[in-house]
Amino acid sequence: MNQRLKFLNNRWLITVGLFALLTGLITYGYLHNPAGKLRKYLADPLRYDGQQIDVDIEAKVVKLLPDGFIIQELGQMIRVNGNPQTASPGDFIRLRAIFHKEGYLELKQLHVGKRRRSKIFVSIVPVFLVFLLLLRTYRIDWHHLLLEKKADA
Repeated sequence: MNQRLKFLNNRWLITVGLFALLTGLITYGYLHNPAGKLRKYLADPLRYDGQQIDVDIEAKVVKLLPDGFIIQELGQMIRVNGNPQTASPGDFIRLRAIFHKEGYLELKQLHVGKRRRSKIFVSIVPVFLVFLLLLRTYRIDWHHLLLEKKADA
């Protein structure tokens, strides 16, 4: 019986450790995430005028123009001067560009993220599989827990 308790304690320690690691990684991603850069640049255009910037989180092509296109990132829209290559309205893109205080970008590099939504969906499948494995591995005896609570009261 004592061996079983040691094993269960180790299992819970491992679970808590993995949960803490996951929480740390999510926090790190949130604090160092480049999302919202475009909003930051547009809020202080004189500071970033002429600088090379990267727009790479949720940037979506809204409209094609004869000499460029318009993108939207987290609610902010901006014109990009340059060849949209294979991008079409609705496509997610990453780009490197020169920011101009007048409110437009000069395109340097562009990457079109084709089938991005399907890639996100496929990446969610392993999360559900891990969740199911956790449920299978760590079974909770609800009946036993409820009876113990009533006995303690």
